[in-house]
Amino acid sequence: MSMSFGRGPRGPRVALLAAFLAVAAMSPAQAQVQRTFVNLGFEQPDLGTGACVGYFAGPQQVTGWNTTHPSRATGGCNIVANPANGPIIELWGNSFNNTPARAGKQHAELNADQASRIYQNICLTNNEVISWRLSHRGRDSATTPDVMSFGINPSGNTGTGVTSEIARIGTTNNGSDRVDTAGTPSSATQGTIAIGGTANGWRDYSGTFTYTGTTGVQQVGFAAVSSSGGISLGNFLDEIQVTLRPYVEFDAANYTVREGQSAGLPRLRVIGTVPTGGIVVPVRITGGTATRGTDYTVSNGNGNIVNVAIPAGTYDNATFDLPIAVVDDTIIEDNETATFQVQTDANAYTLTSTTTCSTSASVQATATLTIVDNDVDLRTSKRVDNGVPAAGGTVAYTVTFLNNTARPTVGDATAHDASVSLADAVPAGMTFTSWTCTPIGNATCPAGSGTGAISATAILPAGNAAAGAGLRYLIQAKLADGQCGAIVNTATATANAPFAEGASAQSGFVTPAPGGSADNSASVGVDPQCVSLSLKKDDGRGTYTPGGQSAYLLTACNPDGPDAAAGASIGDNLPRGASLRAGWSCRTLSGGGTCPAGGGAAGDTSVQVGNLQLPVGACVEVTVPVRFGAAPGDY
Repeated sequence: MSMSFGRGPRGPRVALLAAFLAVAAMSPAQAQVQRTFVNLGFEQPDLGTGACVGYFAGPQQVTGWNTTHPSRATGGCNIVANPANGPIIELWGNSFNNTPARAGKQHAELNADQASRIYQNICLTNNEVISWRLSHRGRDSATTPDVMSFGINPSGNTGTGVTSEIARIGTTNNGSDRVDTAGTPSSATQGTIAIGGTANGWRDYSGTFTYTGTTGVQQVGFAAVSSSGGISLGNFLDEIQVTLRPYVEFDAANYTVREGQSAGLPRLRVIGTVPTGGIVVPVRITGGTATRGTDYTVSNGNGNIVNVAIPAGTYDNATFDLPIAVVDDTIIEDNETATFQVQTDANAYTLTSTTTCSTSASVQATATLTIVDNDVDLRTSKRVDNGVPAAGGTVAYTVTFLNNTARPTVGDATAHDASVSLADAVPAGMTFTSWTCTPIGNATCPAGSGTGAISATAILPAGNAAAGAGLRYLIQAKLADGQCGAIVNTATATANAPFAEGASAQSGFVTPAPGGSADNSASVGVDPQCVSLSLKKDDGRGTYTPGGQSAYLLTACNPDGPDAAAGASIGDNLPRGASLRAGWSCRTLSGGGTCPAGGGAAGDTSVQVGNLQLPVGACVEVTVPVRFGAAPGDY
């Protein structure tokens, strides 16, 4: 028998044939019913390339097949027997005794050492229609047929004969159809039979019947009735194909999908054979808070029906997603639900449990999809303590990163707890000498302190019908000594996938009004004050006489800027023995500079002139009248 194997949608394996379909069994990932016949051409185990006959234990080495034949030594065809003893199934390979297989290179001889029955344990459903096809051949005689019975036995039955016969089939070794030497044709005991053509002494048979027994695991197989050479040999069997209507149900009761993702959509589990042309399983949308077309879309279906197309194939625990897609909108909203129910179609499939073969088994006909929102509102704010520091001076920034979103009230309450990338790069002309992080609410700082740029990922939890948690950074920064140009510093919070920045809020969902992406970043500038101040002191004299008096000049200028000196000051401490003989006075010299008209008082020993306004190129002049003490001790 020729078979092809591949991987189906989410399923372990699928064998696709032109008409009837079969698949080789593998160990399923989870408990499931058997609805597919396996190794239907007896190609396992592989008997190699030489003509030979072998006796192997089923189902350990003859995959899928059980037998009522008594145990005996196994082996042959240079294959290591495993186990060495067991109930045997006889296999012929590579045209042994000039008898080719109907398909492939191997076939079975139903009559091994003694009369027995071979079968597979299959889950059958009461009143289901089953199609079948097989090839049969006599061994020794062109006139006396080998005869077998195709039928069903209850699970656990050990008898050699069939208890519920479906068809009685007889063939000679030249392919003539008869069940006796009188020429009585093969016949269906249940349903119909079609006697097909011949090839290499083989005759093809097919038919359909309705299973009327109890739903449950049954033995479906073949038993030798007679043989031209005696009951211990004959009845060649090959190319068996049995088509069972597939079992269908949801593979879970609940599914969760986050906006922006596709994993986790509701899916149907399919076990069994889907005929040529495939089938469509309608699933009804029965309710929920999500709205079709707004919260999710359906690519195959109309109204409240979602159509799941299952291609032709034989499926063993394969799953198929419902053809829906969750809409990735920008609305901050509550988690939402949609409920579904598989509809029945007895002509195409059976809506029943795929894990337990019983009329009392619970079928997963309904499912709930929860759509988890991924939209949040992140907010960044920043301020500086001094916007016009001196060149080479220091400033302190305060940066706040906040999740301005309320948590959902349906399903996963942590859905709005956002993963956020935080960034605050150090601009040119400045260094971050240190920073500290303080949590707001139940957030956790990635690090409590550090130096240099801030670059981290943090979880910022949402709030309870209000804004959520955040982080506050206090940054100590120093300007470069020669930095005179303005510096802009920017802090940014970016939502990490699967989270996204929301632009609006769902009506009725209590959450702060979102600011969108506009407030994800915050910038603040500082403009260092750079001036070129000069101070000249002169009285035009080189010596002074004790008890005498004099006056000297202080000239303050801002010749080159580049900024105006606003609020500059002059300080001058007089030498010992000198004091003011009157208050000082100040006047504008050039460039629009201004200063207080005067200040100080007689007897002062220092000069303090404040609030000088010196535009670029401006100068002011301060006149300081002094007297000198007459006594030597004044000095």
